[in-house]
Amino acid sequence: MLNTALDSMTSTRVVHVSVAVIVKNGQVLVSKRAEHVHQGGLWEFPGGKVEQDESIEAALYREVQEELGMDIKSSRPLISVLHHYPDKSVLLDTRLVTAFSGREYSQAMAQPGLEGQMVRWLDIDELANYQFPSANQAIINALQLPEHYAITPDILISRGSEPGNSKPAQTDIEQFLQDFAKTIRQQRLLQLRVKSLTGEPLNQLVRQACILAQQSHTRVLLNSAMPVSKDLYKLANGIHLTSKHLHDSHFADSFQKQYPEKLIAASCHNRDDVERANQLQVDFIVISPVQRTASHPDQVPLGWVQFKALSDIASVPVFALGGMTGESMVTAQANGAQGIAAIRGLWTSGCVKR
Repeated sequence: MLNTALDSMTSTRVVHVSVAVIVKNGQVLVSKRAEHVHQGGLWEFPGGKVEQDESIEAALYREVQEELGMDIKSSRPLISVLHHYPDKSVLLDTRLVTAFSGREYSQAMAQPGLEGQMVRWLDIDELANYQFPSANQAIINALQLPEHYAITPDILISRGSEPGNSKPAQTDIEQFLQDFAKTIRQQRLLQLRVKSLTGEPLNQLVRQACILAQQSHTRVLLNSAMPVSKDLYKLANGIHLTSKHLHDSHFADSFQKQYPEKLIAASCHNRDDVERANQLQVDFIVISPVQRTASHPDQVPLGWVQFKALSDIASVPVFALGGMTGESMVTAQANGAQGIAAIRGLWTSGCVKR
């Protein structure tokens, strides 16, 4: 995402590195750095320095061949990370490698690579048990996130509700939960955002939804604008900060301190939002609106050029939101996105509050 970061920095200040995240059967290939080098003794993803006038892809293919004896057949952008160490700064341009040939490494044991480094396959969920350079944490986050981030619509108020009643009836809530149950069978990451309920009805809905999500092994983040009982944060997998709460230091910092193991996402609409998310080191962000949407037809969209400009300065995974469809994935990822976020496009019934 930070492909333009070098424009304002000289090569003596930032080391540009091309990184390969090689995946196979739910595992990722990692290698151990030599003890005498920078960040020695830590595990890393294969790759190396991008030479002058060399493309990211060319550098990656060369380094993987030299280090591992493998030929990359297919890859796509995953994430770019600009990270500052006390003694140097690195720009990691990372590509997800899904097809390769050449030398094979056992998936049952560690083996030496072509440069004497130890190489092994790890289950993606195992990565947290190994020590990586701190610059790699955003890469690990991206690898563990899906390509889709579903967002719930508000509860549809049925036509059978009492005239003038702007609150959902119990049957409306039950229908929402049925649709929610269908959606989480297809989605692995979801934001629960309900505006039409407050008080105990909202708390009951959130509690039921979180229990359903746990049974389906789907991670659910609660939108920070929902006035839920704070004990419900224990049931959820994390929180999604609105732009307002993103800039509320007390709110964000207190959540991080109380629930350090939970995910934190944030909504971003401009450069200030993205830089604040970087400062907080959230797990991922959503940039919107990329394109015009039916729900907000008067809102001026960012467009892909501006989306990329914002994703370029993000040091965390980014989802594109606003007018996204299944066909948007390739474009989104080509512009630095982890994937797409959507309401209508990822909600099974497609219903929204009228």
